[in-house]
Amino acid sequence: MIQSIERGREESGKTAIADKIVDRLHDLEKTVDHNLGRWAWELLQNAKDSIAEDDNRTLSIQIELNQDKIQFNHNGTHFTQWDIIGLINQISSKKVKEGEQTKKIGRFGTGFLTTHLLSRVIEIKGVLRTEDKNLYQFNFLLDRQGDNRDRLLPRIDKSWNEFDESLTKLDRDFNENQFNTSFCYHLETDRQRNIAKRGMKEFSDLIPFVLAFVPKITKVEIIDRTNGDTTCFTSSQQSKDSPIVHILKTENGGQIDVFILYASSDRVGIATELEKTEKGYLIKEIKDIPKLFCDFPLIGTENFHFPMVVNSFFFNPQTERDGVWLKGKDDKEVEENQRILQDAVELYKQLVSQIAGNGFFNLYNLVETKIPSTDNKYFDEKWYEDCIQKPLREFIFDVAIVELETDENIKKSINELYFPGKSLTEEIREKIWHFIFDLSSRSVCKKSHLHSWCSLSWNDWRTINYKELVNEVTGRKDISRLSQDLGKSEIDTFEWLNSFIKFILEDSNDHSLFENSLIVPNKNGNFRKRKELYKDEIEDEYLIEILRLLGEDWRDSLRHDLVEFEDNLTKTKENIAAIITEKLKKHDSADNTVKAINILCEWFEKNPKLGADIFPYWYSKRAELFMNNIQDKESLYKIMRTCKDLSKLAELTELIKDNNNIVEAVRKAEDMENAKMPITKEVLLDLGVTSLEELKQTLEDKNIAEQFIHTPTPSFQMFIYVQELIKRAKKNVLEHLKTLEAYDCSNWEELAATVIGGIRKKDLDVSIVVRPSDSGKVIIYNSSEKDILEDDSSAELWIDDGVQKPRILTLGKILKITGISRIPV
Repeated sequence: MIQSIERGREESGKTAIADKIVDRLHDLEKTVDHNLGRWAWELLQNAKDSIAEDDNRTLSIQIELNQDKIQFNHNGTHFTQWDIIGLINQISSKKVKEGEQTKKIGRFGTGFLTTHLLSRVIEIKGVLRTEDKNLYQFNFLLDRQGDNRDRLLPRIDKSWNEFDESLTKLDRDFNENQFNTSFCYHLETDRQRNIAKRGMKEFSDLIPFVLAFVPKITKVEIIDRTNGDTTCFTSSQQSKDSPIVHILKTENGGQIDVFILYASSDRVGIATELEKTEKGYLIKEIKDIPKLFCDFPLIGTENFHFPMVVNSFFFNPQTERDGVWLKGKDDKEVEENQRILQDAVELYKQLVSQIAGNGFFNLYNLVETKIPSTDNKYFDEKWYEDCIQKPLREFIFDVAIVELETDENIKKSINELYFPGKSLTEEIREKIWHFIFDLSSRSVCKKSHLHSWCSLSWNDWRTINYKELVNEVTGRKDISRLSQDLGKSEIDTFEWLNSFIKFILEDSNDHSLFENSLIVPNKNGNFRKRKELYKDEIEDEYLIEILRLLGEDWRDSLRHDLVEFEDNLTKTKENIAAIITEKLKKHDSADNTVKAINILCEWFEKNPKLGADIFPYWYSKRAELFMNNIQDKESLYKIMRTCKDLSKLAELTELIKDNNNIVEAVRKAEDMENAKMPITKEVLLDLGVTSLEELKQTLEDKNIAEQFIHTPTPSFQMFIYVQELIKRAKKNVLEHLKTLEAYDCSNWEELAATVIGGIRKKDLDVSIVVRPSDSGKVIIYNSSEKDILEDDSSAELWIDDGVQKPRILTLGKILKITGISRIPV
């Protein structure tokens, strides 16, 4: 060949090499923020590639950071002549003929140039094996300083010269397992030192995944002499029966176990990090780490929202190794990348099915399925949605991976549970969660996982809105069913319902939803619409009961007293009196009518002024009303026969009007069944009865039962009324006793609904029976109360009317009040 042409060809080759290096370094400077940690992975990749074709060798790595330099050492195999050419001329030494397979990812190609972000000058030491199998040690500077070809070309030549001059032949018996290869970068600026530290941190965070993906790398040591830290990672072999890879992390002498959940097939592996606890393994969040690895992380794929890290040696990465090609028709590299991800989906299904019920928790960290945030120039969103996202979501939706609050050993699938909408604030979500949990504890996820699950939800989830939440409550129909489903007492159920109504009115800001829902309990405990109910300003159960006996139950239209919200619609005593008056003008002799009249006559006796005000017609005729409805006329005749002069009957009527004793005598006349008392809330209070069960037990006592007429079962609010007064009485008595020097209440306890124990009085244990006395009397019938009061040395009976100070009822006071003078013994 003509010598001048040969020289020109040689010069043009050098020029092309220099231009390539200058252009690549220029581009790297403009993308430095995305490549700060890449240098460490490029060096590790080249180290791994050095032993890729040798199945019998493993790799150890050491990175050492000093104030002015960082050095990367490894015990990989020797360099070849192609490695040296690729290193200096920046041409990849991974020579693969068409159709051939290789285990190398790359060897000193353009990716290696990213390490120059640390320093433009690298001191390289290693061992060269020539084609004649001789071994040479070398040590030279690779100098990339210069921002154009003219400045760079002589430095390339200088690197070749220093390499040649440093070659020293080695004996055959040199130790190939030592750190014979090193790359030393001199750090002259703070920027270079920051890049070094950033790479060290990133390397340390991600190396456990690399050790799981690449078993040939067995040990990585990171020495930071700038702060005295040494960290070493050592991998162990994965058990065939376990999906867990154990990495031992030794940090400044202390040992930390790192666990990687890992599964693989021939062409792809998936992994995530675990935390071991006493109950099992917790799935850790991997939000901020790359999701795609090609043996080593593809930095920039942090927002590739696959639920686990996907690794494949067979991925075809983009030039900057920050993603993979996933868009393009009839493109073999794209098709291969797509097949790898589809294989990863199937592997994911197998792994999650395996671990779902076997001691693994926090599985919400395994269900991220958003469309990746990546450049659409390289990413086919429609393909990903159809072939990756949809199969993932269909599987995740049905597999039992959601932990419950009530039992950590039971998991349910997403499609079995309710979740608040992801658009709601965390505060609102938690309130909704609490209401649903109270109604059906196995219909919601574990509370501490709530926001994580909500943030991951998509349209198919059973998200619950305000309307659906209200329907859950109104579907209970009445306060009794709601109380039963909540597992709460009636008083606590009303507190719960009040908080629920407040939530709907304030947080949903949808008053029409509240107004149009059957959600407000009436006095019978049944749910009604707000506009169908009135606030009870009657405040008299006798009048309400009288009207019920006359055929109209206002308990259906009166709002329950324990429901708390403002209401303009009211019913007053005047309202109910007007209706009762009209109904009595048309009254008949039916049993219920007679009972109503008897109760009204008694009510007139207790409320004369009010009776005259609101019942002017019937109050003036109350004696006649009463007399006309005595069904046992014989008893009336007996009374009349006591009058020698029947003309005095009018006077008798007046006496009845003004003398309660006569009325009482009539009421107690023989067989006057209709004159018995109805069971009202005042009667329940006298008895101290707080529930339907207690009332049934009380009425088993014939002496008690005979005092009352047969009436419908008392309403819930009547019992609640008694419970509230008993609660008040116990509170007032306790507070009063604490003011008395003789009593020590520091260890008080509730022995029964009306009995307090744990009281010390002058160094003696005392039991206190407490009763409200609002009605002016108490009836002691309960056997437990009687048993306690029988021991006069250790029991006391206290009463409280909510107005005066609580009082003790001693035997002397009882004798004086009742007039008892003869006591059978």
